[in-house]
Amino acid sequence: AVLTTLSLRPARSAPMWLALTALSLGFVALRLQPPQAVRVRAGVPCAAVSQGAPQRVALGELVRESRAAPLAKRSARRKRGEAKERARQEGAVLREARPLADAHALPFEWLLVLDVEATCDARGRPWEHEIIEFPVVALNLRTLQVEHEFHSFVRPTANQTLTPFCRKLTGITQEQVDAAPPLDAVLREFDGWLRERGLVNTAEARSFAFGTDGHFDCQFFVDGECSRKGIPKAEYFDKWVNLKQLFADHYKVRRCKIAKMLERQGMRFEGRLHSGIDDSRNIARIAAQLVRDGSPVYINEGLPPRQRFLDL
Repeated sequence: AVLTTLSLRPARSAPMWLALTALSLGFVALRLQPPQAVRVRAGVPCAAVSQGAPQRVALGELVRESRAAPLAKRSARRKRGEAKERARQEGAVLREARPLADAHALPFEWLLVLDVEATCDARGRPWEHEIIEFPVVALNLRTLQVEHEFHSFVRPTANQTLTPFCRKLTGITQEQVDAAPPLDAVLREFDGWLRERGLVNTAEARSFAFGTDGHFDCQFFVDGECSRKGIPKAEYFDKWVNLKQLFADHYKVRRCKIAKMLERQGMRFEGRLHSGIDDSRNIARIAAQLVRDGSPVYINEGLPPRQRFLDL
């Protein structure tokens, strides 16, 4: 169209239209040259066009390349994420153990690992959980050895018959809970067990703190059942060391379950999973390895403030 229009102009303007014609032909020649460094935004080069005779780049090819670029970018990002995760896992297992901190710098000498088991049902209906196993493993934070254990089954009072799912999950039998004392008696026995060993946790002195795998044990099971039933509960249950969160913070990983934490530390679960005493012993092993790897142990969770109502 350009050439046709220019050819109809008068001869006196021949130099001008000849220059425009040359310019147009040069532009067309440039369009026909094979692309040498065409890149999409993701940095992925388009398919190279063979050198030699000028060829026009197909529009469909450019579209396909532009669509493939985001996929390649996501794939590279996923591979980087997988590499970082492997590095975290290897770092957690191969982390060089640092010397133990000064014992006088520890906020308390004993970590009492608590992992209760409670009544449960396989169906998703609302369920009033009651503690049926109350185990405590006392880990000496100076020696990193378990030196004391407390263990008692607990008789439920609201749902006295264990469901088949609960018996299979925990390994606790109906006969064991039927012969056990109720929760209030177990808590009194446990308090006496602490006094016999000189373990205290008051505003004036604190020689121990509870260590748990999350917040459920102290908040929902112990405090929840005591609140529902009006059972007196000592204040040392109100704050605890969330070892699951401490593990994630120290090793820079996501929160995970007991078996996975042991695996990241180069260990395996010992005993029966969902047995309260076995779970507590394995959590104590995790806590000991955390200290060996240089992690501080401190209280990082507690009960939320309770609402108080005033009579007006």
